[in-house]
Amino acid sequence: MLKEWKTLSVKNLLTNKIFTVKEEIVESPKKRTSHPVWSLEVSEWVNIIPITSDNKVVLVNQYRFGSKKMSLEIPGGMVDPGEDPKIASVRELYEETGYESKEVIKLGKVLPNPALMGNYAHTFLALNAQRTGLQKLDGMEDIEIVEIPIEDIPKLIESGKIEHSIVISAFYLLERFNKN
Repeated sequence: MLKEWKTLSVKNLLTNKIFTVKEEIVESPKKRTSHPVWSLEVSEWVNIIPITSDNKVVLVNQYRFGSKKMSLEIPGGMVDPGEDPKIASVRELYEETGYESKEVIKLGKVLPNPALMGNYAHTFLALNAQRTGLQKLDGMEDIEIVEIPIEDIPKLIESGKIEHSIVISAFYLLERFNKN
């Protein structure tokens, strides 16, 4: 039977406003040998699938520094300390798009990359989303808003136009929600 590994020591290697890089010395429960491992301590994340009354998904297109290219996504971001994930998703929706919804439903949560991080990405659905204001972007955001018919989303995923794993997971959660 598998057992959890024991942490012998922890050292923060780098801390910034987005994440902390940690180095831990851990002990194998099977061989009792110690090994260094590295992880990122990251805030909880949220994303939200805004669907308009005419069944269009409000997507955001933005440059991503990791992939060095544009990425077609749903609105999302970090949960502020002490903030409820649902409130954070509504805030991110408005900040990135100027859209709001009175019908916000939690679809689920996933671990984005448990090999390196222990945070969750919470996914919400915003029904009858409508534009009520202007984007409120920070200095690191340059976002184009795109409305796509919901029935086109699977083709965008299959063609690689949507390739962000957390966004694809969100649409899986939506599909599961719609089946129930």
